[in-house]
Amino acid sequence: MNAALIGATGLIGQLLLQKLIDSGCYEHILLVGRKLPQYQETAATKVTFIQCQLSQLPTLALPFNIDHAFCCLGTTIKQAGSQQAFIAVDKTACIEFITRCQANANFVITALGANSQSKAFYNRVKGEAQNELIDLLAKSQQASSPKRLWLFQPSLLLGKRGENRILEDAGKGLFSLISPLFIGPLHKYRPIEAEQVAASILAYAISAQDPDNASIQRVIVVSNAEMLTS
Repeated sequence: MNAALIGATGLIGQLLLQKLIDSGCYEHILLVGRKLPQYQETAATKVTFIQCQLSQLPTLALPFNIDHAFCCLGTTIKQAGSQQAFIAVDKTACIEFITRCQANANFVITALGANSQSKAFYNRVKGEAQNELIDLLAKSQQASSPKRLWLFQPSLLLGKRGENRILEDAGKGLFSLISPLFIGPLHKYRPIEAEQVAASILAYAISAQDPDNASIQRVIVVSNAEMLTS
């Protein structure tokens, strides 16, 4: 099987990339992005990198067919510079990547609280991206549409990033201290290690290969609580 991954230099993406390589499930892994991430290749898996701006995704030429597509794109308003630039990453590029890959199974990170009707800009954009991906799925009889879709909705991510996010880092410190208080109905909001998210994505990707799961529902939403306990 072959896989494609975008967002491999991010917190979850870099962890997931190494897990995909180490799993031995993929003969080829295609990386798409502006920068080549760090990874350790194995004899069982060959990694191909295509340097690509997000604006070039609609015309991206893939070197081989993709069975599993993984989207780990994510930014902040501060990093992006504007709301429109944020949308270009977290919504437009995500949809264009999944559409371009034409994979049988697609794994996309969104966010806890993603809702196209939300008053919060971040959650609204994430929800709109989810809805458009699901709409693509509904048109799966077309060659350009995805077949099956997993949506992962993590809460605040814990882990070491390559760049500084001062407010987010401060929030992580606070939430790490009060995390044990997230019990009962609050458990679903508990901060989660990026390592757990990456491990959960890999587990679902491996499960997708099982022929006994061929009749599984076509859209699967994986909640933060499910990832915490998986």
